[in-house]
Amino acid sequence: MSPLEALSISLSTPQDGIQLEAGLAQMQIPADPACLQALQQFMQLLQKWNRAYNLTGATDPDTLLHRHVLDSLSLLPHLAGHRVIDVGSGGGLPGIPLAIASRDREFLLLDANAKKTRFIQQCIIEIGLQNARAHQQRVQEYTAAQGFDTVVSRALAPAQTLLAWVDPLLVRGRVLLMLGPASDLPELPRGYRLQGVYPAGVPGAGPGRQIAVLEKGP
Repeated sequence: MSPLEALSISLSTPQDGIQLEAGLAQMQIPADPACLQALQQFMQLLQKWNRAYNLTGATDPDTLLHRHVLDSLSLLPHLAGHRVIDVGSGGGLPGIPLAIASRDREFLLLDANAKKTRFIQQCIIEIGLQNARAHQQRVQEYTAAQGFDTVVSRALAPAQTLLAWVDPLLVRGRVLLMLGPASDLPELPRGYRLQGVYPAGVPGAGPGRQIAVLEKGP
């Protein structure tokens, strides 16, 4: 057995697939075999390239599954419209899992770090995601020819700062904020309203994780 084959086996076991499928079922997220395979492939790529690219502090499959992949997918029911931007995507979270599970939407994964952007692009190629693309740039400097329908982000900046950065990317649409147990909602800028705050419901990720859905528009 080659070292590459041994690495592949260590990164993906039948138990990992069972836990992934069980987690998605508990969150009531439908997933066909192709979706399950793509999510497992993404977890393999995260583990494979994490040390060189410093993508995430998590190294074990259980943490990657629950605190990253399933946590990202908790945003899925709250996506709106066709065009989604993941701001500060880092290791492709939450954008890659969302693009895998929502193939009828277009995703732009934006990050200022060149190594992380290269990793995201490699994931898009290897997984065969036709509905996602990567772009390297600071969000404060990025301009879009066409506005987005939903903005997602994980821990890029405090909520107030993030809203100021992404406001030019939305004519009208939705911003999804991922909040921890002790997080408070920021004072909303003019033109925004709180649509609701929902429990993330991620198995194995600890209590208190919430998603605030903000709407911008008339």
